[in-house]
Amino acid sequence: MSKKSTREDLCHVLLDGTVAERVLAFSKGKDGVKPGLVVPVPAGGKVPAKVGARDWQLLIKPRLDVAWMSATDVCIRLVDLPGSDASELGAMVELQLEKISPLPPSQMVAGHELLGEASSGGAAVLVVMAPRPAVEARLEELRGRGFVVDRLDVAMARELVSQAQEDGLWIVLDPMGVPGLLTVAWRTGGRWRQVDVLRIPEGAGAGEVLTASLTRVAWAAELDGWLDGGMPVVRLVSDTSTADLLEPALAAWSGQSVDRRPLRDLAMTAADTAREALAGRALTLMPAETALRNRQAFVDRLWVRGLGTIGMTYLLVALGLLAWLNHQKGTLEENKVNLKSLAQHYTNAMRLRDQVLILEEQVNLRFAALDCWKAAVDKLPASMTLSSMNFVRGKTLRLDGTVEPSAREDVTRYNSELAAVEVRDQKLFGSVKPAQVNTRGTVATWSFEAELNRLDAKEAR
Repeated sequence: MSKKSTREDLCHVLLDGTVAERVLAFSKGKDGVKPGLVVPVPAGGKVPAKVGARDWQLLIKPRLDVAWMSATDVCIRLVDLPGSDASELGAMVELQLEKISPLPPSQMVAGHELLGEASSGGAAVLVVMAPRPAVEARLEELRGRGFVVDRLDVAMARELVSQAQEDGLWIVLDPMGVPGLLTVAWRTGGRWRQVDVLRIPEGAGAGEVLTASLTRVAWAAELDGWLDGGMPVVRLVSDTSTADLLEPALAAWSGQSVDRRPLRDLAMTAADTAREALAGRALTLMPAETALRNRQAFVDRLWVRGLGTIGMTYLLVALGLLAWLNHQKGTLEENKVNLKSLAQHYTNAMRLRDQVLILEEQVNLRFAALDCWKAAVDKLPASMTLSSMNFVRGKTLRLDGTVEPSAREDVTRYNSELAAVEVRDQKLFGSVKPAQVNTRGTVATWSFEAELNRLDAKEAR
């Protein structure tokens, strides 16, 4: 047993074997625990996954799952131990099992809880024992119902510890409702003296059987010296019908009135169980090796699910990628077919365009030739003769002719006037080269070139 608080902030307590089975959720609070979700459970059926599932969310929000062991399989003893550190009580209790266990310790599972000061002045420790097969059967039953527990508490022990807060002879009925099963605890002088589990018959004769057992304990107590102060107050914690059955015999036996107290609601006992479990103080009948195995199974299951999720995600991504690639391949093939068709149309369009350009160029050259012919003739002086007019590469006009040697100035003037000729508000020639005049005997020849001020059809577009 450790006083160190657990890292979990949430606790689920399963109330099964009752009239209304349910799971109660509790969370840590400033003054204990706070009640939360209440989830009904079908009688003997599966625990709903929202409260019993152990998945990856436990890594983010850890919790404790707690159930109760039936008191019919439980043996409760009070052990006096020397005052010591609480962390050493577990080892000291194991040393005492040989004396107090009804079966060999190897066949028992034991849990313990520190109650307070014992009659010897040491520590009073409540030891709860159960046969290992019964514990394993209970854990297997819970596992089959979808509720893997971290701690296995005992409701009867929890009810006794919560009720017996003052001196008296405490008789506490099993809160789970097992007929005739009760715990008897003796507290005198502020110290725990003895705790036993008794089973009494139902109906008539139950009081006599109970008082006979109490008489034997009282005799032993007088011999031990802790009952010298007289009979303590008898405090009976039970339902009304059982109290009515036992009270007369207890009053006659003790010679005093009986302090009757009702059993608390199971939700209060569950709250005590959750508070002690979250504080790390509650006794548990959970075998350490089983808890370790459950933890390992939980981790392995997370790994398997995680790897399965990764594998499934990878498969879906791969299938999606293959589908996308197939779609892109189909699109590429379709584009290739369309490209071939477009290429043919493009070739035909280019051919038609070139034909149109050729026709436009021919028309433009014809008009340019007419403009050049008209300008050359209109500006030609009477002293000059035009022998030839040629187009070189469709842009250069070459003029050749003769002139009287005495009229050489007319050639220069003619050259200048052609450079200034305008057609449709723009110069006909972009540049006109100076004229060359050669004299041979009584005849002089002249020639010059002029660049047309025009763009071909392709450049014009």
